[in-house]
Amino acid sequence: MKRLGAMTAIAAVAAVLVGVITSPGILQAHGGRGQAGGLPSGLTVYGRTLWNLEALLHDTYGHRTACLRLRDDAFVSSSCGDLADYGYWKDIFVAARHSHFRLVRRSRPPALGNVSPVTVRGAYVFCASFPVAFAPLAGSRSSQRWLVVLHGWAMQPFTCL
Repeated sequence: MKRLGAMTAIAAVAAVLVGVITSPGILQAHGGRGQAGGLPSGLTVYGRTLWNLEALLHDTYGHRTACLRLRDDAFVSSSCGDLADYGYWKDIFVAARHSHFRLVRRSRPPALGNVSPVTVRGAYVFCASFPVAFAPLAGSRSSQRWLVVLHGWAMQPFTCL
């Protein structure tokens, strides 16, 4: 069952990456790769969400490999393991740097309902007032948004809520 969940997560990330790469404006931005740290023009809201996530991972881990620990939606670097427990992260925006997202340590996770907040190095990813990438969830007007994983939403697993 664990292996099926891991394979589903990997398939979801692959589907998302294909969707981001083929969005209008991405292909002309260095073959889908971010400019030297700058946000490529023409990205969708989801593309900008993914760019900021990758910039945050690069800002935090540098050139080390990052992976998503599936049991708690935590990005880690030094403890990546087998595919039953970890989803290896494949960069789309290899030069992304200087994320608008910030890492915030809290004693309790943000109260977000039935979604999983993302962590990097044990801190939650704060999006501030960044737009929501998935239209049906965009009703929230909060300026206190956090990066979350939407399990079961294969095309857009990350958004700020």
